[in-house]
Amino acid sequence: MMSKIDIESVSDLLLNDRLYAHTTASGLRVYVYEMPGKSSVSVQLAVGFGSTMVHVLDKGSRYRLPAGTAHFLEHKLFERNGVDSFTLFADLGASSNAYTTFNRTTFVFRSGREYEEPLRVLLDFFRKPLFTEEGVEKEKPIIEDEIRMYMDDPGWRASFNLFRNLYRDIGINEDIAGNLRSIRDIDYRLLNDCFDSFYRPGNMALAVTGPVEHEKVFEIAEQLDQSGSEVPRFESASAQEQDGIIRDSSLDRMNLSMPMFDIGFKERGFARFSDIKYELLMDMVLDLISGESTEFFRQMYDSNLLSDSFGSGFYSGDEYLCTYFEGDSHEPEKVRDMILDRIGSLKRSGLDPELFEERARTSVGSYISIFDSPGSVAGSLISCHFKNTSLYDIIQLVGNPDIDAADSMLRDCFDPSQCSLSVITPTESGER
Repeated sequence: MMSKIDIESVSDLLLNDRLYAHTTASGLRVYVYEMPGKSSVSVQLAVGFGSTMVHVLDKGSRYRLPAGTAHFLEHKLFERNGVDSFTLFADLGASSNAYTTFNRTTFVFRSGREYEEPLRVLLDFFRKPLFTEEGVEKEKPIIEDEIRMYMDDPGWRASFNLFRNLYRDIGINEDIAGNLRSIRDIDYRLLNDCFDSFYRPGNMALAVTGPVEHEKVFEIAEQLDQSGSEVPRFESASAQEQDGIIRDSSLDRMNLSMPMFDIGFKERGFARFSDIKYELLMDMVLDLISGESTEFFRQMYDSNLLSDSFGSGFYSGDEYLCTYFEGDSHEPEKVRDMILDRIGSLKRSGLDPELFEERARTSVGSYISIFDSPGSVAGSLISCHFKNTSLYDIIQLVGNPDIDAADSMLRDCFDPSQCSLSVITPTESGER
């Protein structure tokens, strides 16, 4: 395992005289990572408003936003005066995109060295928009088509069926784009209220990486001025999630050749997992349970219980943590039982120190490799911002993992009573 001195040297080499941060007069936090040897610039502007953030207070009363509100707002913002944003950026030699996740909405573009005008265009999206009834109604069929596309994706459906098995009130149990009913309840007034409430500079972060100069980026970022924006209507509110899961399994049918499964755990004490230390450790624990390098995976694979599509991970936010294992198998129930047995065995024996150290070395190498890509660095800066940490902290944590903390996490998590299995099985012959 790399020593602390080695890690500090790596941190100095990667970050010193390259990473800059600034808060504009409007409250926007800006991060710049200078990479003079690169040929492209990556820009990400993220807002702390995602699909799970549906519980709000409206004049002191609890209100649940329609599922898909954050995603709908993303769609409407990524156009200006009826002109599609992709065209605006393409005319400036940049490629653009936007996406909504559980925890935030992110607007991105990639360009050559000429990034200043595309950056001004991006920031202009966040001036007070004017949503109209006609424009919102015109967007609904487009989002309906997107929802249908996701519903036709077996992996997507398996995941959200799992979330609905586990959660009652936390917004992770709703598709990010919403559903065909919920988007009918979204109107231009609601979108304006959500923009005023959540698209405020203090709830946003900008990351710019590549062959750029931080002084110029900070100067441009100052143009984002929302001093005249409306008083927020909504305040974020917590969910009222109850203990326990809803069901321990679900079965759905689709046109596919082999059953797909998601095995998930509704973890207790999830609030602490907003700490990046625990997220890094969870990655390691999951890999040591069933990663491709484990004897457990090789035996499952050689016996044809798993395919090479098998993987694991977790979804986390301020109010939830869901760990999962997913893949294809003709015997998903047997896979679930064997994973539970594997976890039980590891809880009794503890993690293997030698394998833990080997995994730690791999983590260091993987993390350092992100600094080869402007896009990867920009994404990491945004992620760190919303987790109240920094790239410096992550390098230190990756290089000095704690096996005792990992063992404690393993024992505290993966409770079989909080486990559910979501299966998508092939449609029976003659069934549509």
